[in-house]
Amino acid sequence: MQLRVVLVNHHGKDMLIAAGTGSGKTLPIALSILLNDPDAHSITLTISPLKQLQVMQESNFNLQFGIPTVTINEDTPYESEWWNVSIKYTFIDWFWHHYKE
Repeated sequence: MQLRVVLVNHHGKDMLIAAGTGSGKTLPIALSILLNDPDAHSITLTISPLKQLQVMQESNFNLQFGIPTVTINEDTPYESEWWNVSIKYTFIDWFWHHYKE
């Protein structure tokens, strides 16, 4: 399943994955993001219905895979300061650090 997901994404196809917790959905998402063309500056949206899973995936993506990730749900602050720091600067700094010439 993991290899199929990465290959489908790599060939530009859309996909919907429905699999149980612990079945290995996070790894193909991370691999697909890491295989994206950095010059495309793409953004991946992952929808996760469980808050604990959101927190765990945010941590894994940031720490384990080095992919800048934020969790957005009804607990996300509305203040523009959070959005400016958490979204804009996180991604700009990450791109600058990884892709400066």
